[in-house]
Amino acid sequence: MPVGNFGRVKAWNDFTAIPPIAAADTVPLANGSLLGGGWSLHGENEGTVTSLADEPGGVLSLVTDTGDNDNIAVSAGVWQPADGGMECEFRIKIPTSVAATRASAWVGFTETLVVATPVMPFETATTTTTYNGSGGMVGFGFDSDATAIRWRFAAGDAGAALATVEPDGTVGTALGIIAPATITADRWWVFRVEVDVDGLARGYIGDAAGNDQQQRLVGTTTAAVGAGDNFHATFIGENRSAANEEFEIDYAYAQGWRDWSAD
Repeated sequence: MPVGNFGRVKAWNDFTAIPPIAAADTVPLANGSLLGGGWSLHGENEGTVTSLADEPGGVLSLVTDTGDNDNIAVSAGVWQPADGGMECEFRIKIPTSVAATRASAWVGFTETLVVATPVMPFETATTTTTYNGSGGMVGFGFDSDATAIRWRFAAGDAGAALATVEPDGTVGTALGIIAPATITADRWWVFRVEVDVDGLARGYIGDAAGNDQQQRLVGTTTAAVGAGDNFHATFIGENRSAANEEFEIDYAYAQGWRDWSAD
C-alpha cells in the first residue's frame, strides 16, 4: 500500500469558535453535530450546548435533557492501538454543587459507542460496578450512585473488568483505582489516557487542589484492551435524577496513527 506523509491522526478543539455565546442563545443539540477539529456532539434525548463567554480560552457548556439517565457526549475517532498507540486528554469540570451528587461521567477511550444512545462505559451503584458494552474501554469515571463518590481509573472488555495496578504495586479492583482528586463543584480536572501498541494503558489526573495542578499517574493496566480494536476518544456526562445537569469542557484532544496497510 502507498504511504503518505501524514501518519498521525489527531483530533483537537479548544472550543473558541462555538456559537452561541450567550445563555439566551442556547441551541438544542442535534445528534452527530460537528464541533470542528474532528469532534462530534451527541447524546441520549439530546440536550443543549453553549459556548461560555465568562471564562477565557474557550469553554464549552453541555447540558443534558431532564430525563433520568439522559446524557451528552463529545467524541472522536476511531483509532487502533496497534497502529502506533493512542492517547487522549480532556480538561473538564462540573460547575454546580448539586451535579457532583446526582451525576455521572466518563473520560477516556471506549470501543462501544452509539451516536443516538451513548452508554456510559463504567457505572457504579453502591459498591457494584458494571462495565457496559461488548467492547473494550479504559479511562476515568465517577458515579454519584456509588457509596464513595470518587474519580476512578478503570479498564474493561466484554462486560468485565481488566486487571489494573496502582503506582505502588497495589492491585486494582473492579471498582477501579481511586484517583487523588475530590468531586468538588466548579473545579477543573485534567484527564490523560495513554494506550501502547500492545493495548496496555496508563491513566493520569490533574486536580487543581490535590497535586499542584500537575498530572499524576493513577494506574496502569496489566491486561490489555484489544490492540487491533477500534476505539473512540470520549467524554460522556450523564444525570442521575430527573433533572438536567451541566458539564464544561475546556479542551478535547486525541491522537493515534494511520493504518497504511488498510484496504
